[in-house]
Amino acid sequence: MNQKQFTQAADVLTAALARAVDEALVDDLTLSLAHVKFLAGAHSEALQLFQQAAKGLARRLGADDVEVRRCLYYAAECRMELGETTAAVAAFGDYVQHAPDEDDEDAVDRHLEALAQIMRLEAGAERFAQARASAITLRSATRRYRGLHAPELADIDGFIERLRRFE
Repeated sequence: MNQKQFTQAADVLTAALARAVDEALVDDLTLSLAHVKFLAGAHSEALQLFQQAAKGLARRLGADDVEVRRCLYYAAECRMELGETTAAVAAFGDYVQHAPDEDDEDAVDRHLEALAQIMRLEAGAERFAQARASAITLRSATRRYRGLHAPELADIDGFIERLRRFE
């Protein structure tokens, strides 16, 4: 996969998955295959695999496990890539309902990115009031996780100001 040989990586993972019997191994291989499909641009297949991996991992590790949450994030990304705006907004919205572990920088980054995606998707769909509300939520979360002087705050403030012209 690191050499961008997605087809070969998918073939190897699919073959291994067909032989796997251990539940944990099936979940891990499914998740790996989902990532390969995502990176290869096969978002419809990746979506199904991320959802399948999330179910298996949740069964074993609990719905709040970090890997389950990561699967849900990437499933939302797949929906966005597929042009499913309403479904993507709902999926990202579900994802951000759980606050990230503040000590996990990747989880915080995904949380803030999910909030930003909601804001962008709402604006792109010309739902400006919802986009503004999402931007305000993103601003609040950015202040909480990045501090009062986070450089992103100026960009968010500019976005909020531009949205006022459309309301």
